[in-house]
Order: sequence, then structure tokens, then C-alpha cells
Amino acid sequence: MIDIYKAGKEQEETINKKSVSIALSCYILWGILPAYWNLLSGLNPIFILCYRIVFAFAFTIGILAVSGRMQVFKDTLKDKAAMRRLVPSSLLITCNWGAFIWAVNSGRILESSLGYYMTPLIAFVLGVIIFREKFRKLQIAAVILAFAGVLVSSIAFGSFPFVSIGLALSFAIYGVLKKKAHVDPVAGIALESLLFAPIALIISLVFMSDEISAAGATGLLLLVAGGVVTALPLIMYSRAVNDLPLNIVGFLQYISPSLAMTYGLFTGETATEAQIICFIFIGIGLIVFSVALIPSRTRDQSDNRSDNQSDNQSINQRDTS
Repeated sequence: MIDIYKAGKEQEETINKKSVSIALSCYILWGILPAYWNLLSGLNPIFILCYRIVFAFAFTIGILAVSGRMQVFKDTLKDKAAMRRLVPSSLLITCNWGAFIWAVNSGRILESSLGYYMTPLIAFVLGVIIFREKFRKLQIAAVILAFAGVLVSSIAFGSFPFVSIGLALSFAIYGVLKKKAHVDPVAGIALESLLFAPIALIISLVFMSDEISAAGATGLLLLVAGGVVTALPLIMYSRAVNDLPLNIVGFLQYISPSLAMTYGLFTGETATEAQIICFIFIGIGLIVFSVALIPSRTRDQSDNRSDNQSDNQSINQRDTS
């Protein structure tokens, strides 16, 4: 019985480590995406979004077809409970994609980075409220610091970060819906992109056909590949968010805006005073949030040692008897 318990614990730790690695890879990919979308800066953001949706669907449905998992796609489509979450998640991620492309190609990478710095803290709040995840006072303090930064910069400079807040809220709520839907990652992305793919196809071919010639061969190739760079990290994210607590997923996410911010500064963007204040408050908040996670790890290790000691005592008692 004890061997089974220990094997289960070892398997759980292996799954968690693998999920953390997947999440890290996902956020690194997202962090370098601004450089990719900047290659298409001469095109209309809506046109880029349309191609992003269509080829994300083509890529994911292709994976399902090649791997013989189309039945998973069909079963998910018939699952009313899952679809009740995938429909709004599709709308949220579409808005998020469009806002991000527009921000990057409008020279607002720092503003988008600010939004994704907020996302971990919003994800933490949602995790506590919706999934009853445990929290500590320091984590609450971190959230208060972040929102204080937004409030102070808004009042002092009259500059409310609409793009940043929109990106943060849309992606944090998207994460909640994905966690509650708990569907196959590839099938989930395929269905989300399918819901808007017909509309996207009509807009790109009928109303924005002149953009196709403006893109040229290289641009069209980048647009097609954009489906892969869109779907792949989302598939990885869906896998990670299913296996990890939402507050841990949110904590790891700051890797992505850090890379994006570095790229934005490298390309010559300059932060406004309002953005600098927000970055300072949110940065301190993330440090506090990180510190709050350290005791939990120590406590878990202590609990594991206590469990092992009690297991050993049980074995000794049985051997004695």
C-alpha cells in the first residue's frame, strides 16, 4: 500500500515537472513573438489576425488528422459543457490576438508587456476566487501594489492603460475558461479557431484582398507560418494550465513580458512616465509574490518528510508485531 502511495507521489512530481517545463517553453515562445509580428508590420492588423485564425485552425486540425484523433475533436464539439466555455474563450483569445498584433505593429510593445506583467496577478486573484486556491497575505499585498500602480499612474498622468488592462483581463479569464473546460489541448485550440475561421476567411478574401498582393510571397509564407507560432504555444499553455495551479501558471508568465519588453527597448521604444510608475509598482508586486511562494515550497517539503516518517513508523510497527 505504501509502495503504491509513493509511486503515485513520484508520478505526480514527474507530471508537475514536465508541465512546468512545457509552461516555460510556452512563455519563451510568446516572449519572442513581437519580433515575428514586426516582420509583418506593413500589413493591416485585422488582415494578419484573420490569417492567424485560419492557419491556426489548419495547423491544429492537421495534427488531429495525422495523429488519428479526429474523434476527440468530434467528441469535444458534442460536449455541451465544454463548448459553453470554449465559445467565450474563443472570443477572448481572438480579441487578445488582435489587440496584441495591433500593439506590436503600432510601436506599443512596452504597453503590451505591461499588460502581461499584470496577468499573473489577475490570474492569482481569479484562481483564489474561482478555484479556491490557497493564498498568503504577501500575495494579496502583491496584487494591491499592482493595482495601486495602475491607479496612481492613471490619476497622476491621466493615462489609463486600456491596452494593457484589456490584454491582461482577456488572457487571465481565458486561462480560467480553459482550466474549467479541461479539454484536449489540440482539439480545444482547433475548436476555438474554427468558430471564427469562416468569418476570418471571408474578411481576408472578400474585403481585404488587396492585402494579399501587398504581402508578397515572403509575407504570405510568414502569415501561413503564423498559424503554427500561434497554435503551438497555446497548445502548450493548455496542457500546462490543466496540470498546474493557476497561481503558479500566472507566476511563470512574467518571463514572456520580460522578453517582449527587452525587445521593445532594443527596437527604440521609450517608456512614458505613467508606464514607468506602473512597471515599478508591478515589479515590486511580482517580487513580493515570488517571495510568498518560497514558504509554500519549504512547507510542502516539510510535509513530505513528515509523511515519510509516519510511513516508516507504520512499517516498523507492523514488523514488530
